[in-house]
Amino acid sequence: MEEREISLKDLFDVVWKGKFLIIVISAAFLLVAFTASIVYDNRSSQITTVVTMQWSGISAGEYPDGTRFEYTEAIEPYIITDAIAETELEGINAGDVRSNLVLDPIVPNDVSTLIQQAIQNGEQMSYYATDYRLTLNNGGLNISVNEGRDLLNNILEQFRYDFEKKYINQRIILDYTNADFDSYDYIEAYEILDQQTKLVDGIMNLRVSEDPGFVGQISGDRGIGFNDILVQTSLLRSLELNQIISRTNTYMLTKDVDYLVTKYTYDVEIKQLELDKHEAKETDIQALLDSPVSQETTIILPNIDNEFKIITYYQTLLDEMVSVQSSIAELQQDINYLQMQIDRLKGEDLDFNVTLQQQQDEEVIVAAAINSANDKLDNIVSDANELLVQYNDYITSSIIKPLMAPEYQSNVNVVLYSAIGLIAGAGLSVVIVLFKHDWEK
Repeated sequence: MEEREISLKDLFDVVWKGKFLIIVISAAFLLVAFTASIVYDNRSSQITTVVTMQWSGISAGEYPDGTRFEYTEAIEPYIITDAIAETELEGINAGDVRSNLVLDPIVPNDVSTLIQQAIQNGEQMSYYATDYRLTLNNGGLNISVNEGRDLLNNILEQFRYDFEKKYINQRIILDYTNADFDSYDYIEAYEILDQQTKLVDGIMNLRVSEDPGFVGQISGDRGIGFNDILVQTSLLRSLELNQIISRTNTYMLTKDVDYLVTKYTYDVEIKQLELDKHEAKETDIQALLDSPVSQETTIILPNIDNEFKIITYYQTLLDEMVSVQSSIAELQQDINYLQMQIDRLKGEDLDFNVTLQQQQDEEVIVAAAINSANDKLDNIVSDANELLVQYNDYITSSIIKPLMAPEYQSNVNVVLYSAIGLIAGAGLSVVIVLFKHDWEK
């Protein structure tokens, strides 16, 4: 085989003559490398965030109710399904997302060292993480990075909402103010409004005891707290509801006299039955008080040494007698009041001097007061519920909180792979040009 030598000048001339071929091949390799790296990156790209969980019991690996917290099963399929619906993604289901979703505990280095030392010493040590890394393989789901971010955010939002429903004392006030008060008697309308007010007060008092300083933003950018709701219900009760009940009872207002007489008569019978029971109990207690047995003494010894309490049986009977007699007095007063109402409705109470015209005038006033109180109470319930929703969101935001926005993680350096493709294409193209030149010779 004949050996030939070629100078650098000749080599450069050969390469220069084949520059178009070199450019084409190099560009082709660059395009292939760039496309392949993009495709691979899209298929393997991930969105990740770090979440901290700070509820009571998490450091012991438990939910607030004491059940075991398994981080691998924390995000239920229905949570993912709701998150997919919120993100408005099509073509994927909860199973697809779950197979591409990983929740990993983050263990600090010093804790890892302590665990390793404990293992080496033959000791047992348990550690339950409070910080977790949540990773979504959006490439495996064939969705974009932005869609992956939205899906991951919605998964966290649905997880917080599910936790709130299960473990936070979430109480939304039922609204009874949309009742048709025209179909109710005046006293019944008052009872509906009064019970609605008590329901609001009970829940607001509970929240005040938990966080008296919480302030929410209600519609119109009004800053309002739980105590503000209590002030509103107090004013409603003193100004509106008291007027309704006082006018209704004073002027014996009713839309159906026969029905109200029947109702009061039934109430008298029930209270009379209770009165008979208490009077029988009073008789039995009196008999025991008069017997010698009542002079016996009971000594209660608690667990604390050298301390004891002496309780006489006679004193116990006396206490019970006082309670029974108090109940008897209350029942008797209730019966007398109801009987007076019945007599007035029947027109048999000579001391009740109210004309029909007076009753008609008062009915107009009371009907207007009922509608006014209902409208105000409807606004109070609406504000209270909006405040409760904000309060629950405030609690869960501190219990389950992302420490960083979801970030895109690339597994491929596109620039590096493109450069490698360009260099490989250029080198191969030079070899081809030289081989072509040698072959033609």
